[in-house]
Amino acid sequence: MMKSVFRLMAAAALAASTTAYSHTLDLNLSNAAVALDYSTQIDKSELNIGAGLLHHQDNGDVYYGSFFVADNVNKQSGILAGLGGRIYYIDDDRTDESGTALGIGGFVNWDIPTVTNLSLRSDLYYAPDVLAFDEIEGYTDFNARVQYRLIEQAWVYLGYRYAEAKTEGPGKAKIDEGGHLGIMIWF
Repeated sequence: MMKSVFRLMAAAALAASTTAYSHTLDLNLSNAAVALDYSTQIDKSELNIGAGLLHHQDNGDVYYGSFFVADNVNKQSGILAGLGGRIYYIDDDRTDESGTALGIGGFVNWDIPTVTNLSLRSDLYYAPDVLAFDEIEGYTDFNARVQYRLIEQAWVYLGYRYAEAKTEGPGKAKIDEGGHLGIMIWF
């Protein structure tokens, strides 16, 4: 059933991209993990939708669909914030448990005023037990990064990720934790 939901979300994202006017593609990797995120803003709307995945070669995979609104905080051009949610499917290889979760959260991006093209960004999505299903009893997805705009439509960054699922089995299962390098393009 979850595969059908994600196929439907991917089809909706592709259909919306034909009427959307901005897209981002974000790719990052470390020695053990790779993550890919695509988002697009719907034409004549403040709503953004997207899809992404996190693959860790030893710990498992996380797939998600996202929805959020974003705007400048208090109309200040240097601080952008987004609020929304992500629908996750988590497949933990170490505990052999899987399930879905609805994470609520968002992001903040701050352009450092004293350093041209340098910014800080942090994303946090959290799914408590009440929003987690099957063998998953909670999920935390945190990212922080320092990014530099190389050209008008491309950033490079150094980031840190903490992705952890609470499962029915004893303890928590870290999907990924540590640093990564990435690139984000806007088109």
